[in-house]
Amino acid sequence: MSSSTSSKNTLVSSIISGILSLVIFATLRFCADWFNGSQLNVLVGGYLFSWLFILSLTCVSNAEMLIFGPDFQAKLVPEILFCMSLTVAAAGIVHRVCATTSILFSLVGLYFLNRISSKYYSTAVVTVDAPARKTAKKFK
Repeated sequence: MSSSTSSKNTLVSSIISGILSLVIFATLRFCADWFNGSQLNVLVGGYLFSWLFILSLTCVSNAEMLIFGPDFQAKLVPEILFCMSLTVAAAGIVHRVCATTSILFSLVGLYFLNRISSKYYSTAVVTVDAPARKTAKKFK
């Protein structure tokens, strides 16, 4: 795959995940009264807000890959904590327990994202051992 195709795919992925995260936030904010109905609704809200976290992290990470190069990876401190704090703040507006459950669901989603990305992006390190030289040492 050429670098031009790869950057186009990264751009499209960033745009789509950004739009979907805005749609999810608007939908969850619009239906905020429904989440106050029962405890199960609050758990569903936390789960849906975890998808907001996954999509916003995908958007931010792909945008950074476009800017800094295809080998750039999202790290814990700037990207993941930023997206997590935005998600928890958005979920806290809807319901406090949604914020708590979204953290738990987001951590589970982050674990699986890490597994998928390590399978997809990992490169096998192959070491080639040089043949051992046979040197005869002469003892005096």
